[in-house]
Amino acid sequence: MSRMFLSALSFLTLLPFRVREIDIHEIHKSVIFFPLIGAMEGVLCVVLAFVLMPVFSPTLISILCLLFLFLIRGIFHIDGLSDTADALFFKETGDREKDIEQKLQIMKDSTVGVGGVTVVVLDILIKFALIKELLENQKVLMPLILTFCLSRWILIPLMYHGKPARQTGLGALFVGKITVKELILSTMLPVFLTVYFAIKNNFIFLPFLIIFLYILSIEFKRFFEKKFNGLTGDNLGATVEVSEIILLFIFTVLKSCYHGG
Repeated sequence: MSRMFLSALSFLTLLPFRVREIDIHEIHKSVIFFPLIGAMEGVLCVVLAFVLMPVFSPTLISILCLLFLFLIRGIFHIDGLSDTADALFFKETGDREKDIEQKLQIMKDSTVGVGGVTVVVLDILIKFALIKELLENQKVLMPLILTFCLSRWILIPLMYHGKPARQTGLGALFVGKITVKELILSTMLPVFLTVYFAIKNNFIFLPFLIIFLYILSIEFKRFFEKKFNGLTGDNLGATVEVSEIILLFIFTVLKSCYHGG
């Protein structure tokens, strides 16, 4: 289990943990730790925010939180968002097979297009604004921990139900290879955290976020399969980024409905 945890940590972050003799055919089992790693990111961001609150403004803290996340994650997810956006902005010819082939080729290309740059800038700006809004109301504990935990968890039902667009690449290592056992085990922490925060903040509807995100994962699956005939690693990264915006927006809108941080 520790090897799987370190494997997930090495896969999702830039932290200097490396696992020897990783079985490439079993790496998909590490997904059970994806939500835990997301929750750890959230906890670190919360600690950073609380330490800096007496000194800096919400604007600066929001920027520093995003910078901190970037230093932990690198460009892993945001690169997937950029590549996916470039592919989606491709002007289709009407020939479905050729269009999909071209879109997949665009995602493999290391060149960043205008569409990708635009979406990445919007992604960062929106996250900055939402985190700043939560900081100004001093309600970041629950939103940040749950946002980063659940944005990693949504990948698992997506990979469980989805099919790979290619037989090679990072997506093919996970998509379509997740078992029911891994899906259930990965869901335990998100359920525990949502129930805990629901009780702590007297916010009884919070656990329904799990159901909402599961349904959202199915919609992501349908969308990506329609556009790319399956899922790629870039699509998974894009899903993380988009899910975080959705979750931060939900918490920002509902900030008056729960108590405490």
